[in-house]
Amino acid sequence: MSGISNQINRGKIYLVGAGPGDPELLTIKALKILRKADIVFYDDLVSPRILGVCRKRIQMVYVGKRLGIHSCLQNEINDKLIQASVEHKTIVRLKGGDPSIFGRVGEEYASILQAGISCEIIAGITTASGVASSLGFPLTHRDYAREILFLSGHKKDGVNTDAFQNLNCIGKTIIIYMGLNSLTLIASELIRSGNLPSTRIAVIQNATLDSERVFTGNLETIESIVTKNEVKSPAILVIGEIVRFYEEMKFLKNGCASILSPV
Repeated sequence: MSGISNQINRGKIYLVGAGPGDPELLTIKALKILRKADIVFYDDLVSPRILGVCRKRIQMVYVGKRLGIHSCLQNEINDKLIQASVEHKTIVRLKGGDPSIFGRVGEEYASILQAGISCEIIAGITTASGVASSLGFPLTHRDYAREILFLSGHKKDGVNTDAFQNLNCIGKTIIIYMGLNSLTLIASELIRSGNLPSTRIAVIQNATLDSERVFTGNLETIESIVTKNEVKSPAILVIGEIVRFYEEMKFLKNGCASILSPV
C-alpha cells in the first residue's frame, strides 16, 4: 500500500523543447510549464534567455555537454529526474530545439515510465525550422528540394560517417546536427559518394540568436571558410541547392534594402 502511495505522490516530469534559442520561438505550452516548474534540468544548448523565463529562486541543474565532455552520463540524468519526482511536483527536462530530434528523449521517456512516473513530451521548434525562418528560406521548394533529411554528425560511438556513404544530395535539403567537428569527413565522404565538389553548403552558428553567423560555400571550400572565420559550436549544416536559393534571396533582400534606405 505504501508503494502505491509513493507513486501517487510523485511529481510529473516534462521533457520540454526549448526551441533553437530565440525565446520568442518557445511554444506557449513550453512557456507555461517553465513558469510553473519547481526544478529544471537543462542542456548546454539552452540559451540563458530561455532560462530567464523560469520563475526566480527555483533549482536549476546543468546536465549538458560540450565537445563530448559530459557533466552527467545519460543514466545519471535519468536517475536525477526520477529522484526529483520524489521532492518536486513539476520537473522539467529542458532540451535545445525539439526533444525528439537527436535529443535522446526516448531513453529518458522510457526510463521515467518504467519507474512508474507520469511523463509528458512537449515539442519544440527544431533548429532546422528556426534557421529557415531566421534566414528567410524554405526547407523544401519544388525547384530546389523535394525531400528533407535530418542527420547527425555523431552517433553513440563516434563520427557518423555511415550516414553519408552513397548519399545523393540532388533534390534534397540535408540538415546535419552536431556536424561541425566532422565537417571535413562529411564533405569528403559526400564527394566520394559521387556528389559534385560544387554542391552548396551553409554553416550557421548560433542559429536565431543575435550572435547568429552564416557562411556559405561548397563541399570543396567550406572547410577553409569555417577555419578562416573561426566558426564554433553550436552550428548546424545545410547542404543542397536550397542554399543557392538562400544566396539568391539574400542578394534580392540586400537590393531591396539599398533601394529603401534613406538618401
